[in-house]
Amino acid sequence: MTWLKREMRLQVAHGMKIEVELRQERSSLENRIEARTAELQSEVKERMRVEHLNRGRNQVLEMLARDEPTEEIFRVLVEVLARHRSTWASALHLLEDGTLHLKASTDLPEKLVRNLQQLSSGMAGVPELEALGKDKALILCDLAADRKPWTELLRANGIQSLWSAPFFGPDKSPLGTLTVYTLLRYAPSSADLELLETHSQMAAMVLERCRLQDELRRHAHHDSLTGLPNRLLGQERLATAIRRAKRNDESIAVLWIDLNKFKQINDVHGHAAGDSVLRQVAERLSKRLRESDTVARMGGDEFMVVLEDIPGRADGQRVAQTLLDTLRQPVAFQDLQLSITASIGIALFPDDGDSADELERNADLAMYEAKFGNYGTRAFSSVLNQALIDRRELEQEMASALKHGGFELHYQPQCDQSGRVAAFEALLRFTHPTLGVVPPSRLVPIAEESEMIISLGTWVLREACRQNRQWQVEGYPPVRVAVNISSMQFAREDFADRVAEVLEETGLAPEFLELELTESVVVKDFTESTRQLQRLKRLGVSIAIDDFGTGYSSLNYLHRLPIDRLKIDRSFIQVLNTPNSTLPILEAIISMAKNMELGVVGEGVETDEQMAMLCLKGCDLLQGFLYSRPVSADRAKFLLQAGPLYESMLREDALAVAAV
Repeated sequence: MTWLKREMRLQVAHGMKIEVELRQERSSLENRIEARTAELQSEVKERMRVEHLNRGRNQVLEMLARDEPTEEIFRVLVEVLARHRSTWASALHLLEDGTLHLKASTDLPEKLVRNLQQLSSGMAGVPELEALGKDKALILCDLAADRKPWTELLRANGIQSLWSAPFFGPDKSPLGTLTVYTLLRYAPSSADLELLETHSQMAAMVLERCRLQDELRRHAHHDSLTGLPNRLLGQERLATAIRRAKRNDESIAVLWIDLNKFKQINDVHGHAAGDSVLRQVAERLSKRLRESDTVARMGGDEFMVVLEDIPGRADGQRVAQTLLDTLRQPVAFQDLQLSITASIGIALFPDDGDSADELERNADLAMYEAKFGNYGTRAFSSVLNQALIDRRELEQEMASALKHGGFELHYQPQCDQSGRVAAFEALLRFTHPTLGVVPPSRLVPIAEESEMIISLGTWVLREACRQNRQWQVEGYPPVRVAVNISSMQFAREDFADRVAEVLEETGLAPEFLELELTESVVVKDFTESTRQLQRLKRLGVSIAIDDFGTGYSSLNYLHRLPIDRLKIDRSFIQVLNTPNSTLPILEAIISMAKNMELGVVGEGVETDEQMAMLCLKGCDLLQGFLYSRPVSADRAKFLLQAGPLYESMLREDALAVAAV
């Protein structure tokens, strides 16, 4: 019995022990479950915060991709940061001219926001300003310990702690600050500071991206050389001005400006000089216009000016003349003073068009007329319109003729005193499908203004040399052929090389080629002209000064130029036997030429009296209708073997030939 009782007591004790152990195990399990649950809840909250943070970052990146306003992106950025903790508020400042300007804020009292609008460098104790001088965040865990007026202001608005991080541009220059304000005393964790740093870097990225986008927009709408609006922006502003003028019942003047012979500056002095000219022209135009006006570079050396609220056409012409006078002032480049002139066309809204395209077109047409006629400025008119259209069509026909062989040369003989042909002057001829034969006086200005003159002049030079060589091959007496050279051709650095290439290509000996230049071209840049002429003389060609006596006075330079002949202008010869005779001038020119051992050619000889006087005074060669009009290459061969032209009926034959 005693044994049984003892066993029962042992079993009861064992059962109680097991029950205690079970209770302990259950309690431990419950504690572990609670701890894990709390841990899971914390992980969920952290995951939610991370997801929220990622969503916020993605939202910022999407806004950047959509090119949304910077202020709106900053607003989202500070909201994403502040929502990371329920006790946080945030603000973003940008540094502008030494002052921090509030660009975005969230969860801050309105009174404090007003005080945070501008934080200037003269303000003491401002944490955001202090943060600018640091490479890392400024941390104030307890504002109560920082007894300064500004921190007292923050505490009065419920702020207990503050962390402010500066952010910088690619060049390490400070851009602004991003600040977290807490409603509780709070020492930030390393994760909190990493979060603040990440968002401040995002703020810097937003600014840099926006700067790059602004720069791209500027490049898309502004000319990189002059800084002016480009064609695209100029046309947009003109269209906007037209809409505004329609609403307000106002007028607009469109000025189309083109620099005369700008390509010559590039050819002679290089593209650096041309760029300098364009920059200075842009600056001059901008300074002479009102703030409400627009000046745009439309391409090359063309500019457009839009004058809004202009009273009338006369006012547009007055402004155009003012701009023209401004542009006439020499442009300094290195040690040079470059002379520039311009041509300006004027079109008025609504009189000359009610769309941007129409106004641009008509102003451009008027500019073309101003340039072609050397008027300086020209206003558009309906009469002018048709004339300019015809001229543009002629220009297109000329370009096509040059490409497809539509030009030809005629040759006018230069005879010695016995009447025999000593040389030919090559003269350009062009037959238009409807206009018929177009005179050189109309062709050459169009070729010069369209810059076709270079390629056309090269063709004339090559064809004249080829034809002269062909005559020689066919056994005709060898003579010189004289070719007129334009100022644009002569100004090219490689002109002498082109002449040498043509001579080699055609096989013509250089002594049978003469180049004719006007004295105004030669003396324009005397030093460069001398160098160019010396290059040509080394080739063995001869040089003649054409239209002598009608241009700039070159007497001071004449004896220093390597030239061979003077051509007396026809204007002196036509009045040779009239009461107002130019005989004294003619005698002086011939005497001077003889003393300098230069040959003399008299142009425009039409009468026996003129011929006799020129021969008497010692003129070497005579050229004019008395001997022959310009004739085709085939007819010129007969003149080469005809003998003295004025001693037989060949004078009349030559006139008849020219009419065929």
